[in-house]
Amino acid sequence: MDHEFLGDVLKPVLSVDPYLRSLWDIYSRIRTKEITQDIVLGLNRSDYMLHVQENLCDTKRTSIANRLQSTVVAARSDIETQDEAWDGLLIRQVEFNMIACSFCGLAQRIVPQHRISLSLHGISSDLNNRVPDCFSADRFSEALLSACHMYVKDCSRRNLITSNISILVVVGNNEKNIYDQRALIGCLLLKNPKVNVLYHSFDYLKTGLKLDSNSRLFVDNQEVAVVYFRTGYTPDAFPDDETWNVKYQLEQSLAIKCPCIQYMLANTKIVQAALSKPKYLSRFFKPDSSSYLNILSTFAHQYTLDEEMGISDSAEIQYAINDCLLRPDNYVLKPQREGGGNNYFGEELVQKLKSIMDHSERKLYVLMERIQPYIFQNSILNSTSASEELKVKKMVTELGIFGAILACKDEIFLNEFSGHLLRSKPLESNEGGIVAGYGCLDSPFLV
Repeated sequence: MDHEFLGDVLKPVLSVDPYLRSLWDIYSRIRTKEITQDIVLGLNRSDYMLHVQENLCDTKRTSIANRLQSTVVAARSDIETQDEAWDGLLIRQVEFNMIACSFCGLAQRIVPQHRISLSLHGISSDLNNRVPDCFSADRFSEALLSACHMYVKDCSRRNLITSNISILVVVGNNEKNIYDQRALIGCLLLKNPKVNVLYHSFDYLKTGLKLDSNSRLFVDNQEVAVVYFRTGYTPDAFPDDETWNVKYQLEQSLAIKCPCIQYMLANTKIVQAALSKPKYLSRFFKPDSSSYLNILSTFAHQYTLDEEMGISDSAEIQYAINDCLLRPDNYVLKPQREGGGNNYFGEELVQKLKSIMDHSERKLYVLMERIQPYIFQNSILNSTSASEELKVKKMVTELGIFGAILACKDEIFLNEFSGHLLRSKPLESNEGGIVAGYGCLDSPFLV
C-alpha cells in the first residue's frame, strides 16, 4: 500500500469527514504496532456500463439499438466478434468496490435459471456459450480458504501453534442480504467442511472477542484466521466509541482482514477520482504500458470541487460546475459513502451543488460525468410481480467484474478474475442497488 499517496489524497477530506477520520486514525495506530498482519485479502468488484458516444452517427446508433433491443432479437444473429461492429460503445467504470461486495453467491446460481427461462421461451441454441458460466462463489470461497492456509503458515513462521481456525463474518444487526452471504459460505463449506464459520455483529463482539499476547484473535474461544467484513462501510455502523474500539481490535489482530483498513480508505470516491487522472495513475502503471492505456480509457471525467485537493485545477472545476448547472442530466454528484442511495441527480444535484460550493463540505464530493448507457427491453420478476402484470420495460444494465487478490507487502500470491455480476434496472431509476429495491439480478447474453 502506497501510504504517501493515500495520505496526500485523503488529507483534505479527513478534516471535514469524521467517519473517514476515524478510519484513518485506526490505520495510523495500526502502522505503529510491533506485531502486525501484512497479509491482505481483497474480494473486490469493479462495475462498468456500456456508454453510448454522444457524437455517434444516427445510422450506427440505430444499428446498435436494433441489435441490442432485446434478447429475443439478439438471439437471431450469431455472436459478432469484429470490434468495428460495436464502434461507439465505450466501457466506462461506474465505481470500484472493495468491501462487502454483494451477490457473488447468487450470481453463480442465477445463470442456470436464466438458461432454463430462455429455453422455455424458445431460445435454446448454444446457450452454454451465449449465457456464460459464472463461478464467483467458487473463486471467492477458494480465496477465503487460501487466506486461512496462509494464516496457518504465518503463525508457524512466528512459532505459534494454531488450533481449529475459524472465519469470522462480521454482519449488521438487521442483515438484509443474508441469502447471498450464505450462498458463498455454503460453497466454502462444500470445499472444506472443517473450517468453522462464525457470524457476529459489532454489538456481539463488544464482549465476545479477545486478543492474546501475540495478537491472535479469539471469538467464542475459537481462533479466527480471517475476518470477513459484510458491514462497517457506513457511519451508522459505528454508533458509539465501543463499536469503534471493536473495529480497532479486529484491525490490530493477527487475523487476515477482508478488507483491511487501508483497503477501505483506498475504496473512497476521492481516491477513485485521483486514479482517473494520468498523473496519479502513472504512479502505479507505466504510461507506455497497455494496462495504463486500457485502464485510463475506462474512466469517466471526474472532478473534485476544491482546487486545494490537488486533483482538479480551478479551470476544470469551474468548467464542470458551469456545464453541470446547464446540463445536470450529464452529471452525478457522489459523496464519500458506500452502500447505494447516496448520489445526487438532476435538479436535486443542482440544489446540492449550489448549497455546498461556498462551504468546506464541498471537499466531500466528486462530480462525475454521467454514463449514458444503451437502452434495451426486458421484464423484471420480483416480489411485486405476483400482484402486477409482468410488463416489458426500457432498461439499462451494469456489469460487475469480481476479482480476488491475496498478497503480503510486495508479493502477490493470488490475483484473478473471479466471475461476473449483471444488474439491470428500469431506465427511469437513478440507483441500481438490488437489496435497496432499485434493480434486479440478470445474466449476460453474448451478442
